[in-house]
Amino acid sequence: MQQAQLPIDYLAILRRRIHWLIWPALLVFLAAAAVALSLPNVYKSEATIMIEEQRIAEGLVPSTVTTYADQRIQTIKREVLGRSKILDLVKKFDLYPDQRQKISTDALVKKVKEAISITPLSAAVKTGKSNRPNSVTIAFTLSFEGKNPRKVQAVVNDLASFFLSKNLKARQASAKGTTDFLQKQAEKARQSVSELDKEIAKFKEAHIEELPEFMKLNLQKVEKINEKMNNTDRQILALQEQSIMVKYKLAFVNPHSGAGGRVLSNEEKLQELELRYTEFKSKYSERHPKVNALKKEIEILRNMVEQFQDLNQKRNRLKELEQNLAQLLSRYSDQHPVVRRIKAEIKELKKEIEAEENYGNNIGKTGQVNIRNVTNPAYINLQSELDRINLRLASLENEKKALIEKEEQIYAKLRTMPDVEKRYKDLLMDRENVKRNLNELQRKLQVAMVAEGMEEGRLGENFTMTQPPFLPDEPYKPNRIAIMLLGLILGMGVSVGMAALKEYTDHSVRLPEEIERLSGHTVLAIIPHIQSPGSKGKKQ
Repeated sequence: MQQAQLPIDYLAILRRRIHWLIWPALLVFLAAAAVALSLPNVYKSEATIMIEEQRIAEGLVPSTVTTYADQRIQTIKREVLGRSKILDLVKKFDLYPDQRQKISTDALVKKVKEAISITPLSAAVKTGKSNRPNSVTIAFTLSFEGKNPRKVQAVVNDLASFFLSKNLKARQASAKGTTDFLQKQAEKARQSVSELDKEIAKFKEAHIEELPEFMKLNLQKVEKINEKMNNTDRQILALQEQSIMVKYKLAFVNPHSGAGGRVLSNEEKLQELELRYTEFKSKYSERHPKVNALKKEIEILRNMVEQFQDLNQKRNRLKELEQNLAQLLSRYSDQHPVVRRIKAEIKELKKEIEAEENYGNNIGKTGQVNIRNVTNPAYINLQSELDRINLRLASLENEKKALIEKEEQIYAKLRTMPDVEKRYKDLLMDRENVKRNLNELQRKLQVAMVAEGMEEGRLGENFTMTQPPFLPDEPYKPNRIAIMLLGLILGMGVSVGMAALKEYTDHSVRLPEEIERLSGHTVLAIIPHIQSPGSKGKKQ
């Protein structure tokens, strides 16, 4: 029985609360419609820019631009959303003319930023050697929202052109920067090679015969010098033998006799000359040339005899002092005054004896005979032969000395050759490394120049506008139908809620069952409500 009463109850509630269900919903719907109709039209224009791959195979012409498209997009985006660029757009296209005087510049910049949208479009693409697909940006969209459709289209067109030009300039600048850098590095390497060539040339000039390639030549020179020295030694030995033979013959030839004789001593020569002087004085006057010449020869010979006598005395004195010194050293130390005095005297005597012996040797090189006074032709011939031998010996000795010096110079070069070779190889290795670096830089420079030409010809990775900005015919927002539907739904919810709230708070008794439950008595009859025509009009 209770189940049969439910529809009747809902219908009664519907009849009682019909006004609460209709009027709130109608008011909310009308308010939403008014809002939707009052909102201004906002238009949106959009352009799509595709990222085109390099048109020439990467294997043929590798690109010198190392930045990815995403990086360039973000870089240009930051520039687009920069304060200066936005203010340029506002000034150029006269954006928000009715609000520019009412809001601050920062608020205006923020408003334009919110109206600009840059959305990347990605796709899963297999890149490189990996078979795994990676998310790669293949395109991006540019859009702008505003009240004037033509301005919106113009702004998007300007932004798209800005993106295209900036990307092209960035790639060309990157390629040109790479080329300029490689050109500078190649020029530096070229200068280094030139400097090393000059240094190597100077080194070779300074060590021309100390380089490794001259070792064989130096050894051949040493061998030839040794041969010449051996030949010179043989010649010197033969001349020395000849000199001994000539000196031996001279020893038995009298320089003052016509046919030869025993060689006289200095004392005997002096006596003979004095006898001849006495003989000449008896024949000639004191001023006669022969007398004067003989007198001078006697004086020279007497000086020599006196000198040699004095030398013998000094030698005897030296022997005596040396004997005394040996006896004193057996009794005294080296620092004793007497010992020191005798040592000093011995030293002085040795110097005097050595000086006189040298003087005597210089005088006696021709057998202590003045060649101008020699009358024996055989002696003169032998003496001339001896002089010739002595000159030849002196020449050979000088030649041998020069050969020894030259050989020593070559040996000095051979001794320094390992160090010179190491330094020379180091220079060559440095030059080889710099030259290899130069060749590598030149190769890279050629590639960079080709890549720069590719970028200038727009054959590299490029941004292409596949969908230009369109002139919007319909507003992008507001969506008035959606707003009104939303208002209708919201109004229905509000009206149902208010009707339910009203019914819940109304405690009136309307059914007989409620009277029986409340009073505990049974209802005997129900008197219906009779409405008169007057009461109906009044109620209405």
